[in-house]
Parts: sequence; structure tokens; C-alpha cells
Amino acid sequence: MRPRHRRNLLQVFAGGVAFATVTPATATPTSTIALLHLAPRPGEIAANRTALEQAVRRAAASGARLIATPELAVSGYGFRDFVGTDWIARGQAALFAWAGALARETTASLVLGTPEAAPENGALFNSMVLFSPDGAVVGQHRKVNALRVGSESWSTPGDRPTVLTVDGIGRIGFFVCADMYSTRLVDETAAHGVDLLLSAAAWAPGLHGPDGEWERASATTGRPVLVCNRTGRDVLDFEAARSVAAVDGAIAFSHASPEPRIALVDWTPDTRRLTNWRVVR
Repeated sequence: MRPRHRRNLLQVFAGGVAFATVTPATATPTSTIALLHLAPRPGEIAANRTALEQAVRRAAASGARLIATPELAVSGYGFRDFVGTDWIARGQAALFAWAGALARETTASLVLGTPEAAPENGALFNSMVLFSPDGAVVGQHRKVNALRVGSESWSTPGDRPTVLTVDGIGRIGFFVCADMYSTRLVDETAAHGVDLLLSAAAWAPGLHGPDGEWERASATTGRPVLVCNRTGRDVLDFEAARSVAAVDGAIAFSHASPEPRIALVDWTPDTRRLTNWRVVR
């Protein structure tokens, strides 16, 4: 197909002749982001990894350059009561090697929701770990507003905001679920300079469910918010939980379903615009 051109009519008079200059039209580049709306089962690490592998490959085949998973996608939310926590540090090197190989295979940036053990002291965190398309660990965000009772009582709260750069996307501020409840953390993250906010979540609707936090963050920061939530049944019923895109104080797109799905959305870094939301199996 021939490239399209945009004609700029610059009237240049020389001997009564008007010339027009023709320059190639340049399309603003976009990147596809995938939110894996999955149903991780508590404590079923092998099964969850298989589901993640399949979904990451499908997302990459659909053109995704950044692929995000829900909170604790590797372990399920209530994993501790089924398998304890000893496996986290013991299996972390192998888990990270597996995730890095998956990112490398799909040539996509991968954000993995997983329990994480700090190598320096063994402290356990509820984390989002970013793998680059070459398989390297770029960095991680550790949930700041970790619950100190119940299913999250195994985890140590993180102590800082996280902003990481992803090629083709820009500077991303990272959050895990209830982190977005904190206006202070949202403001501190935005102060580092961000293009987009991304949250991994296991946040079911109901009495303690989301109540405008995502919309508020998009309004106060002036940046779009993407939330990769989950479905299925765990210690809570997540079947009505929504993965969303919030823009300018309102939910622009959302998806909820009892079955796992993949939400895809196109991101234009130059204009910080989300378009073309669609959901695939």
C-alpha cells in the first residue's frame, strides 16, 4: 500500500508559478495494553501459572505490549490458609526466571502480581513485579496499604510510591488495590511525574468495595487510571469485580464477568489517551 501524504500548500511565487510542498503524514504511535481479568485459585500455584502463561500468550498474540495481571495472580488472594508462606522465598528465583522467560518469549513488558520475599531480609510483600521484554526485572511496587489482619496479614507494608518507565508506554505509577484508597499515596506518586496510573487489584464490590477511588485518582492527577481486577471465587466472591479505565474523574470503560477474560485498550503516549477498549477470551 502506498503511504498517504498530507499536502501543505505553501504558495511560493517565482515567475508567477505557485509550488506546493508535499510531506509524509505521520500517524501518532499507539501501544496496546492488556489487563488479564483472571480467576486465580488460592494456593494452586501450578494451575495459576498455567492460566497466566495461556493468557499472556493470548494477549501478546492480540498485540499487547504491556500485560498486567491482578493482585496476587500467582498465588490467589487467600493462599496462606492453603499452602502457607514458606514457598515464597524458596521458589522465588524459579518463579522470576519463569516470568522473565515469558516476557522474553512474548516480547512484552509483564506486570506480575505475586507474593515477594525481600532478598536482604526475607520480609514478605504483596507486590507487582515489572519484567521487561528482555526478561529482566525492572523493579517492583510493594503494597503500601496492606491489611494487617486476615488474608493479607502475612505481608509487610511497602514504604514508598513507585514510578517505573516502560518503553512505548511512558512513566507508570504503580498501585496494589487499596493503595488507591490513600489520596496521599496517589499525590506522592503523581509528584514523581507520571503518564499513566496502573493498579493490580483483588477488590470485590460490596460493603468494603471500591467507592470512587479510581475516578478520584484520575481527576486529581489528570492522568488515566487502569485497574486490572480479577474474577472467580476465593476467600471473597470476585465474580462481579470490575477491571476499569478511569479518565477525568469517570469510568470510561469497564469489564466484569464470572469467566476469565482479557481486556485490551490502546494507549497513545503523546496524548495520554486510551481508546478502543475491547474484551477477548
